Amino acid sequence: MLETLAEFKELVQEYRQPPFSTGVAELKEGASSLFYAIDASTTGRIDFANVTDTDLEKLAAACQPATFGRNQEDVLDEGYRKAGKLDAANISVQFTPHDLGVVDVIYNHLLRSAVDSKDRPINVEIYKLNVYGPGAFFKPHVDTPRSDKMFGSLVVVLPTVHEGGSLIFHWGDEDVSFDSAQAVKIQPTTAAFAVFASDIEHEVAPVTSGYRVTLTYNLYWEATAKNRPIVSVDAIERDGALKESLQLLLKDPEFLPDGGALGFALNHKYPFNPDSTRLQNVLPWLKGPDAGLRELCKEVSLEVSLKAVYFDPDSGEDILLDYFFGFNGDVSDSLVEHIVEMEQEGLVIYDPERVSEPEREESVALIWARPLQKVNRFHSAYAAYGNEASLEYAYGEVCLVATIPPASERIGSSDSSDMPSA
Repeated sequence: MLETLAEFKELVQEYRQPPFSTGVAELKEGASSLFYAIDASTTGRIDFANVTDTDLEKLAAACQPATFGRNQEDVLDEGYRKAGKLDAANISVQFTPHDLGVVDVIYNHLLRSAVDSKDRPINVEIYKLNVYGPGAFFKPHVDTPRSDKMFGSLVVVLPTVHEGGSLIFHWGDEDVSFDSAQAVKIQPTTAAFAVFASDIEHEVAPVTSGYRVTLTYNLYWEATAKNRPIVSVDAIERDGALKESLQLLLKDPEFLPDGGALGFALNHKYPFNPDSTRLQNVLPWLKGPDAGLRELCKEVSLEVSLKAVYFDPDSGEDILLDYFFGFNGDVSDSLVEHIVEMEQEGLVIYDPERVSEPEREESVALIWARPLQKVNRFHSAYAAYGNEASLEYAYGEVCLVATIPPASERIGSSDSSDMPSA
């Protein structure tokens, strides 16, 4: 059992993919203009197929200084972010991300098929125009969640001659740089783009010359259904190896012989509002490998749920809750009350690799396929720096928990194709 479990854990650790994708797209002839309004009586137009330095200087002069979110406050600090901005209400473009083919990239690289028979379509909503002139930059930040249905961001870099301004993603221990200035040099009407999970920390390197002009879009899940998008071949191959390993583990009578739970720390944080977001409603909104793990569990007939993960400073243990607890405040008494309520409901999850079994008949043994790395701590529920302040939503750490039946029930059925779906 130990060898099979170790192999499965290793595959789960490797089951990840970059939470961003970059590329270039051609602006169609006759559809490369941007219109902007300075006020009710003053407007401007730029054709990015024939843009001039004078055009860009006028656009930069029309912008307001760009602020950012810090500790729930909107801050203007050019030591952290120096750029200009125009809000969505003041701009209009002739082209859309659909025209550029970017929506297909969002589905096939940033997302993957969800476990439902139909997938939720996405809404690509324009958010801001930003102008980064010489010396402009934006230090590391994550994009502020505007809704619990927001899953990603799209940045389109319009074709202008400039140097610097690379978009740098901080992914785990890696820093990945996208030199959009070089990308838009391919030809005069080539735009560059980056789609990425909105909880990923990123920054804009200083622009050394020219003007970097970008359109930013927020990406949301929609409520209605549409046909399932295509999943990449690489994802299918990874899924097959992982499924085979999990089936072997479930067939092992020494693995959780009395049943229990299998826990997966997820690759992404997810936005929530503690007053309105329900954890089970987040399940269809999982993205990338997180959605793949849920699909995996469904295929072997395991029921799954999401748990919010919090650190209990009194016990020094990680606590799994069935709901998001909150943003801020003193954790001492209020968190203990919630833990007591959870235990009174008859569910205590413990990790047999870390602590001894509690003296409770209702306790459930949980083995981490991917161990927790980070947990919610109330003082840091909000990202320290975001592209805008928010009082309603924050990113929360959640984990996926699969219920494992006793060995007597699951052996012989874990790979049956006619088992009911979870």
